[in-house]
Amino acid sequence: MIPKRNPEIVWRLEKGIHEMAWDKARKDEDFEDMGVLTLMIKGAIHQLNLVGAEIWMRINGVNSLKKISGDIASLFGWEKEETEEAVLGFLKGIEERGWVTLSGKGGPAPPKWKAH
Repeated sequence: MIPKRNPEIVWRLEKGIHEMAWDKARKDEDFEDMGVLTLMIKGAIHQLNLVGAEIWMRINGVNSLKKISGDIASLFGWEKEETEEAVLGFLKGIEERGWVTLSGKGGPAPPKWKAH
């Protein structure tokens, strides 16, 4: 499975907050509620936390689920199989919102972007 971002989404990494969240993560402090990446789509603004941001930044239409989840497992020191399940759950959730499309190994799926 290869996720691809919706090209209508504008996003930016909030670098200062991203660094603060990583500092907290390294110290085993709570970082989950910190919005480190901002997504803008159709006039709405959404934020992703550190884990979501690290996944989002690896979605490029080339990286597979296995590659992305392997990177995330290494970054956070998590078990690979559990991380793959969590990343897949995250991807399915943002697919439902229209932020990404998910395609199988056989080639890209047609975009599922919905006009609102």
